Amino acid sequence: MNTLKEVPGLGIARLDRGGLAYRLSEPLTIDEVAGLLRETWCRRLTVSDASADGRCPAEFRALCELDGEPFVLVGRIGEGS
Repeated sequence: MNTLKEVPGLGIARLDRGGLAYRLSEPLTIDEVAGLLRETWCRRLTVSDASADGRCPAEFRALCELDGEPFVLVGRIGEGS
């Protein structure tokens, strides 16, 4: 399994330590996360709220498929790059 994945419009995602999902290094804006639903390669999107104390940022998890290969894409929601 490749440890890097080029995600269209978002850049490079790296396979996380558990080997279960690809993680973007930079946070996405809420508009960028919402835009994932319009992408043909994004199948499902789940968003979690940030914790009230600010220790855990808001995150997203997307089930995706590129070139016939399914994968999970995760990342933080914030200011973006």
